[in-house]
Amino acid sequence: MSAVLHNILSSVLPILLFLVGGYAVGKVLNPFIVHKAVKGITPVVWIILFVIGLESGEAFSSLAAGLSILKHASLYAVTISAVVFVLIMPFNRKPVASDNEPNSWAALWHPIKECLIAFSLVLLGAFFYRLHWHENQLGEVAFNISYWLYVLLLLIGMDLAQVSISRSWLAPRVLLIPLLVMVGSMVAGVFISVLTGEKLAVALALSTGFGWFSLSGALAGQYLGDAYGSVALLNDLMRELIGLSVVFILGRNYANSSVGVCAATAMDTTLPFVRKACNYEYVPTAIISGLVLTVAAPFFMLFFLSLATV
Repeated sequence: MSAVLHNILSSVLPILLFLVGGYAVGKVLNPFIVHKAVKGITPVVWIILFVIGLESGEAFSSLAAGLSILKHASLYAVTISAVVFVLIMPFNRKPVASDNEPNSWAALWHPIKECLIAFSLVLLGAFFYRLHWHENQLGEVAFNISYWLYVLLLLIGMDLAQVSISRSWLAPRVLLIPLLVMVGSMVAGVFISVLTGEKLAVALALSTGFGWFSLSGALAGQYLGDAYGSVALLNDLMRELIGLSVVFILGRNYANSSVGVCAATAMDTTLPFVRKACNYEYVPTAIISGLVLTVAAPFFMLFFLSLATV
Protein backbone atom coordinates (compact mmCIF):
# COMPACT_ATOMS: atom_id res chain seq x y z
CA MET A 1 0.00 0.00 0.00
CA SER A 2 2.85 2.39 0.85
CA ALA A 3 4.40 1.68 -2.57
CA VAL A 4 1.11 2.61 -4.25
CA LEU A 5 0.84 5.86 -2.30
CA HIS A 6 4.48 6.71 -3.03
CA ASN A 7 3.94 6.14 -6.78
CA ILE A 8 0.77 8.25 -6.79
CA LEU A 9 2.30 11.14 -4.82
CA SER A 10 5.58 11.17 -6.76
CA SER A 11 3.63 11.25 -10.02
CA VAL A 12 0.79 13.59 -9.12
CA LEU A 13 2.78 16.26 -7.25
CA PRO A 14 4.85 17.46 -10.25
CA ILE A 15 1.68 17.57 -12.38
CA LEU A 16 -0.14 19.57 -9.69
CA LEU A 17 2.80 21.92 -9.15
CA PHE A 18 3.17 22.78 -12.83
CA LEU A 19 -0.58 23.24 -13.35
CA VAL A 20 -0.98 25.41 -10.25
CA GLY A 21 2.28 27.22 -10.99
CA GLY A 22 1.14 28.00 -14.52
CA TYR A 23 -2.22 29.20 -13.19
CA ALA A 24 -0.50 31.50 -10.69
CA VAL A 25 1.86 32.88 -13.35
CA GLY A 26 -1.12 33.43 -15.66
CA LYS A 27 -2.87 35.49 -12.99
CA VAL A 28 0.17 37.64 -12.30
CA LEU A 29 1.51 38.31 -15.79
CA ASN A 30 0.11 40.84 -18.21
CA PRO A 31 -2.72 39.21 -20.25
CA PHE A 32 -0.96 40.19 -23.48
CA ILE A 33 2.18 38.29 -22.44
CA VAL A 34 0.10 35.29 -21.33
CA HIS A 35 -1.75 35.31 -24.65
CA LYS A 36 1.57 35.22 -26.50
CA ALA A 37 2.92 32.48 -24.23
CA VAL A 38 -0.06 30.13 -24.58
CA LYS A 39 0.37 30.22 -28.33
CA GLY A 40 3.28 27.90 -27.58
CA ILE A 41 0.84 25.14 -26.58
CA THR A 42 0.41 23.97 -30.16
CA PRO A 43 4.13 23.63 -31.02
CA VAL A 44 4.79 21.93 -27.65
CA VAL A 45 1.98 19.44 -28.41
CA TRP A 46 3.56 18.84 -31.83
CA ILE A 47 6.93 18.12 -30.20
CA ILE A 48 5.29 15.73 -27.72
CA LEU A 49 3.55 13.89 -30.56
CA PHE A 50 6.85 13.58 -32.43
CA VAL A 51 8.57 12.23 -29.31
CA ILE A 52 5.73 9.76 -28.73
CA GLY A 53 6.24 8.54 -32.29
CA LEU A 54 9.99 8.37 -31.71
CA GLU A 55 9.53 6.28 -28.58
CA SER A 56 6.90 4.12 -30.31
CA GLY A 57 9.09 3.36 -33.32
CA GLU A 58 9.75 -0.17 -32.19
CA ALA A 59 6.05 -0.78 -31.50
CA PHE A 60 5.25 0.17 -35.11
CA SER A 61 8.13 -1.87 -36.50
CA SER A 62 5.80 -4.24 -38.36
CA LEU A 63 2.39 -4.01 -40.04
CA ALA A 64 0.96 -6.62 -37.69
CA ALA A 65 2.08 -4.66 -34.62
CA GLY A 66 0.67 -1.41 -36.02
CA LEU A 67 -2.70 -3.01 -36.84
CA SER A 68 -2.86 -4.54 -33.36
CA ILE A 69 -2.34 -1.12 -31.75
CA LEU A 70 -4.96 0.43 -34.04
CA LYS A 71 -7.48 -2.31 -33.22
CA HIS A 72 -6.82 -1.94 -29.50
CA ALA A 73 -7.24 1.84 -29.62
CA SER A 74 -10.42 1.59 -31.71
CA LEU A 75 -12.01 -0.73 -29.14
CA TYR A 76 -11.37 1.80 -26.38
CA ALA A 77 -12.49 4.85 -28.36
CA VAL A 78 -15.76 3.36 -29.64
CA THR A 79 -16.69 1.68 -26.33
CA ILE A 80 -16.00 4.76 -24.18
CA SER A 81 -17.85 7.09 -26.56
CA ALA A 82 -20.89 4.78 -26.71
CA VAL A 83 -21.10 4.26 -22.93
CA VAL A 84 -20.74 8.00 -22.19
CA PHE A 85 -23.37 8.93 -24.78
CA VAL A 86 -25.91 6.41 -23.44
CA LEU A 87 -25.23 7.27 -19.78
CA ILE A 88 -26.00 10.97 -20.38
CA MET A 89 -29.08 10.24 -22.53
CA PRO A 90 -31.64 10.75 -19.69
CA PHE A 91 -30.25 14.25 -19.09
CA ASN A 92 -30.78 15.60 -22.60
CA ARG A 93 -33.36 18.34 -22.98
CA LYS A 94 -35.68 19.16 -25.84
CA PRO A 95 -33.83 21.05 -28.60
CA VAL A 96 -34.31 24.80 -28.80
CA ALA A 97 -34.90 26.65 -32.04
CA SER A 98 -31.89 26.21 -34.28
CA ASP A 99 -29.66 29.01 -35.52
CA ASN A 100 -30.13 30.39 -39.00
CA GLU A 101 -26.51 29.50 -39.64
CA PRO A 102 -26.50 25.99 -41.10
CA ASN A 103 -23.89 23.38 -40.31
CA SER A 104 -21.32 22.97 -43.02
CA TRP A 105 -19.39 19.80 -43.70
CA ALA A 106 -16.58 22.04 -44.90
CA ALA A 107 -16.28 23.38 -41.35
CA LEU A 108 -15.14 19.93 -40.21
CA TRP A 109 -11.94 20.28 -42.21
CA HIS A 110 -10.03 22.31 -39.61
CA PRO A 111 -10.30 19.83 -36.68
CA ILE A 112 -9.84 16.88 -39.05
CA LYS A 113 -6.71 18.59 -40.40
CA GLU A 114 -5.43 18.97 -36.83
CA CYS A 115 -5.94 15.24 -36.22
CA LEU A 116 -4.18 14.40 -39.49
CA ILE A 117 -1.24 16.60 -38.43
CA ALA A 118 -1.13 14.70 -35.13
CA PHE A 119 -1.10 11.33 -36.88
CA SER A 120 1.59 12.57 -39.28
CA LEU A 121 3.85 13.78 -36.48
CA VAL A 122 3.60 10.43 -34.69
CA LEU A 123 4.44 8.60 -37.92
CA LEU A 124 7.31 11.01 -38.57
CA GLY A 125 8.69 10.30 -35.10
CA ALA A 126 8.38 6.55 -35.72
CA PHE A 127 10.35 7.00 -38.95
CA PHE A 128 13.13 8.98 -37.25
CA TYR A 129 13.38 6.23 -34.63
CA ARG A 130 15.40 4.31 -37.22
CA LEU A 131 17.97 7.14 -37.35
CA HIS A 132 18.70 6.68 -33.60
CA TRP A 133 18.90 10.43 -32.96
CA HIS A 134 17.57 9.96 -29.45
CA GLU A 135 20.28 7.53 -28.38
CA ASN A 136 23.02 10.08 -27.64
CA GLN A 137 23.36 12.35 -24.61
CA LEU A 138 21.88 15.42 -26.33
CA GLY A 139 18.98 13.40 -27.73
CA GLU A 140 18.15 11.96 -24.32
CA VAL A 141 17.65 15.50 -23.02
CA ALA A 142 16.02 17.06 -26.08
CA PHE A 143 13.60 14.16 -26.56
CA ASN A 144 12.79 13.56 -22.89
CA ILE A 145 9.00 13.58 -22.91
CA SER A 146 8.73 14.43 -19.20
CA TYR A 147 10.32 17.84 -19.75
CA TRP A 148 7.98 18.69 -22.61
CA LEU A 149 4.98 17.43 -20.65
CA TYR A 150 5.82 19.77 -17.77
CA VAL A 151 6.15 22.69 -20.19
CA LEU A 152 2.74 21.81 -21.64
CA LEU A 153 1.13 21.66 -18.19
CA LEU A 154 2.67 25.03 -17.26
CA LEU A 155 1.20 26.61 -20.41
CA ILE A 156 -2.17 24.92 -19.86
CA GLY A 157 -2.25 26.35 -16.35
CA MET A 158 -1.53 29.84 -17.71
CA ASP A 159 -4.30 29.39 -20.26
CA LEU A 160 -6.83 28.25 -17.64
CA ALA A 161 -6.09 31.40 -15.62
CA GLN A 162 -7.65 33.45 -18.42
CA VAL A 163 -11.02 31.66 -18.29
CA SER A 164 -13.68 33.83 -16.66
CA ILE A 165 -16.35 31.62 -15.10
CA SER A 166 -19.81 32.94 -14.25
CA ARG A 167 -21.47 31.57 -11.13
CA SER A 168 -24.40 30.38 -13.25
CA TRP A 169 -21.98 28.16 -15.19
CA LEU A 170 -21.42 26.11 -12.05
CA ALA A 171 -25.05 24.98 -11.77
CA PRO A 172 -25.50 21.29 -10.82
CA ARG A 173 -26.90 20.43 -14.26
CA VAL A 174 -23.68 21.74 -15.84
CA LEU A 175 -21.29 20.03 -13.41
CA LEU A 176 -23.22 16.78 -13.81
CA ILE A 177 -21.96 16.31 -17.39
CA PRO A 178 -18.20 15.97 -16.64
CA LEU A 179 -19.05 13.78 -13.62
CA LEU A 180 -21.03 11.42 -15.88
CA VAL A 181 -18.17 11.41 -18.41
CA MET A 182 -15.79 10.27 -15.66
CA VAL A 183 -18.20 7.56 -14.50
CA GLY A 184 -18.97 6.45 -18.07
CA SER A 185 -15.30 6.29 -19.01
CA MET A 186 -14.50 4.10 -16.01
CA VAL A 187 -17.53 1.86 -16.64
CA ALA A 188 -16.27 1.41 -20.20
CA GLY A 189 -12.80 0.59 -18.84
CA VAL A 190 -14.24 -2.10 -16.57
CA PHE A 191 -16.23 -3.53 -19.49
CA ILE A 192 -13.15 -3.63 -21.73
CA SER A 193 -11.13 -5.28 -18.96
CA VAL A 194 -13.77 -8.03 -18.59
CA LEU A 195 -14.13 -8.40 -22.36
CA THR A 196 -10.44 -8.58 -23.25
CA GLY A 197 -8.76 -9.76 -20.06
CA GLU A 198 -6.78 -6.50 -19.85
CA LYS A 199 -5.54 -5.70 -16.36
CA LEU A 200 -8.23 -3.55 -14.75
CA ALA A 201 -5.89 -0.73 -13.67
CA VAL A 202 -4.46 -0.54 -17.21
CA ALA A 203 -7.92 -0.44 -18.81
CA LEU A 204 -9.03 2.30 -16.41
CA ALA A 205 -5.86 4.32 -17.07
CA LEU A 206 -6.38 4.15 -20.83
CA SER A 207 -10.06 5.08 -20.40
CA THR A 208 -9.48 8.23 -18.35
CA GLY A 209 -7.37 10.35 -20.71
CA PHE A 210 -10.67 12.08 -21.56
CA GLY A 211 -9.53 12.95 -25.07
CA TRP A 212 -6.28 14.71 -24.05
CA PHE A 213 -4.15 12.67 -26.45
CA SER A 214 -0.79 14.37 -25.92
CA LEU A 215 -1.04 13.82 -22.17
CA SER A 216 -2.43 10.28 -22.23
CA GLY A 217 0.04 9.09 -24.84
CA ALA A 218 2.98 10.49 -22.89
CA LEU A 219 1.90 9.14 -19.49
CA ALA A 220 0.89 5.68 -20.73
CA GLY A 221 4.17 5.41 -22.65
CA GLN A 222 6.19 6.31 -19.55
CA TYR A 223 4.47 3.82 -17.27
CA LEU A 224 3.31 1.00 -19.53
CA GLY A 225 5.72 1.06 -22.46
CA ASP A 226 5.71 2.43 -25.98
CA ALA A 227 2.95 0.18 -27.35
CA TYR A 228 0.48 1.30 -24.68
CA GLY A 229 1.55 4.91 -25.23
CA SER A 230 0.54 4.54 -28.88
CA VAL A 231 -2.77 2.92 -27.89
CA ALA A 232 -3.56 5.78 -25.48
CA LEU A 233 -2.65 8.41 -28.06
CA LEU A 234 -4.71 6.86 -30.87
CA ASN A 235 -7.61 6.15 -28.52
CA ASP A 236 -7.95 9.79 -27.52
CA LEU A 237 -7.39 11.05 -31.08
CA MET A 238 -10.21 8.79 -32.22
CA ARG A 239 -12.39 10.00 -29.35
CA GLU A 240 -11.92 13.55 -30.62
CA LEU A 241 -12.95 12.56 -34.14
CA ILE A 242 -15.95 10.60 -32.83
CA GLY A 243 -16.91 13.61 -30.69
CA LEU A 244 -16.81 15.93 -33.69
CA SER A 245 -18.98 13.57 -35.71
CA VAL A 246 -21.51 13.07 -32.89
CA VAL A 247 -21.86 16.82 -32.25
CA PHE A 248 -22.24 17.54 -35.95
CA ILE A 249 -24.83 14.80 -36.58
CA LEU A 250 -26.69 14.41 -33.26
CA GLY A 251 -25.87 17.60 -31.35
CA ARG A 252 -29.21 19.36 -31.89
CA ASN A 253 -31.32 16.58 -30.37
CA TYR A 254 -28.79 15.13 -27.90
CA ALA A 255 -26.74 18.14 -26.86
CA ASN A 256 -25.56 17.04 -23.41
CA SER A 257 -24.67 13.53 -24.62
CA SER A 258 -22.73 15.03 -27.53
CA VAL A 259 -20.81 17.41 -25.26
CA GLY A 260 -20.01 14.47 -22.99
CA VAL A 261 -18.60 12.39 -25.85
CA CYS A 262 -16.28 15.31 -26.73
CA ALA A 263 -14.84 15.10 -23.19
CA ALA A 264 -11.87 17.45 -22.59
CA THR A 265 -11.92 18.72 -26.19
CA ALA A 266 -15.35 20.34 -25.58
CA MET A 267 -13.61 23.49 -24.30
CA ASP A 268 -11.43 23.97 -27.39
CA THR A 269 -11.42 21.89 -30.58
CA THR A 270 -15.08 20.94 -30.63
CA LEU A 271 -16.46 24.11 -28.99
CA PRO A 272 -17.33 25.87 -32.30
CA PHE A 273 -19.35 22.82 -33.34
CA VAL A 274 -21.20 22.76 -30.02
CA ARG A 275 -22.07 26.42 -30.60
CA LYS A 276 -23.43 25.71 -34.09
CA ALA A 277 -25.09 22.32 -33.63
CA CYS A 278 -26.31 22.47 -30.01
CA ASN A 279 -27.09 26.19 -29.69
CA TYR A 280 -25.26 28.86 -27.70
CA GLU A 281 -26.88 27.90 -24.38
CA TYR A 282 -24.68 24.76 -24.29
CA VAL A 283 -21.41 26.69 -24.61
CA PRO A 284 -21.00 27.09 -20.79
CA THR A 285 -21.67 23.35 -20.38
CA ALA A 286 -19.00 22.55 -22.97
CA ILE A 287 -16.43 24.92 -21.46
CA ILE A 288 -16.95 23.77 -17.86
CA SER A 289 -17.07 20.09 -18.83
CA GLY A 290 -13.90 20.40 -20.89
CA LEU A 291 -12.17 22.41 -18.16
CA VAL A 292 -13.03 19.92 -15.38
CA LEU A 293 -11.97 16.93 -17.49
CA THR A 294 -8.75 18.62 -18.60
CA VAL A 295 -7.74 19.19 -14.98
CA ALA A 296 -8.94 15.71 -13.90
CA ALA A 297 -7.28 13.67 -16.67
CA PRO A 298 -3.68 13.60 -15.35
CA PHE A 299 -4.81 12.73 -11.82
CA PHE A 300 -7.11 9.89 -12.88
CA MET A 301 -4.51 8.48 -15.26
CA LEU A 302 -1.64 8.70 -12.80
CA PHE A 303 -3.72 7.09 -10.05
CA PHE A 304 -4.57 4.05 -12.18
CA LEU A 305 -1.09 3.90 -13.76
CA SER A 306 0.43 3.83 -10.30
CA LEU A 307 -1.78 0.86 -9.42
CA ALA A 308 -0.89 -0.85 -12.70
CA THR A 309 2.86 -0.57 -12.20
CA VAL A 310 3.13 -1.76 -8.59
